Amino acid sequence: MKRFCFVMPRRQQLGLALFFAVLLLSPVLCGPALAGEGVPPAILASFESFSKGWMARLEQVNQQNSRTLKSESATNGRVVGRYVCYGPDCMREVRGTESKATPYVGIIRYAQKVMEKEGDTPQKMREHPGVPTSEIQVTEIFRYTGGRWVY
Repeated sequence: MKRFCFVMPRRQQLGLALFFAVLLLSPVLCGPALAGEGVPPAILASFESFSKGWMARLEQVNQQNSRTLKSESATNGRVVGRYVCYGPDCMREVRGTESKATPYVGIIRYAQKVMEKEGDTPQKMREHPGVPTSEIQVTEIFRYTGGRWVY
């Protein structure tokens, strides 16, 4: 069995520790973007604006998914429906790159949850607020090219 050892410069170790500390201690409802080294405030502000729009689109997808879920019969005689829900909590980060064409990348991290609704009838199921049954973390990376953020 091979073992791998990754050696990280002290500066990266501190940055990684700081990142996880901020991740655990910060409010996660899409607070301000974390800046990597040398990221101008205007770039941070533009990414915050871009990412708010991105998360708003995901909220529209959530509403559409919730409205169009298909009901299935459950073993207990009730009706169950499942759909995918994104966010709303997220973490933003902007990092500089070595590229002149793409000087920055923006990162948004959020949860993708499978939600489940249950009721005696399809109508009651749709009225149920839904509960999460599983969750995975999603990382989206966007590039800053030509003066704008691109997926």
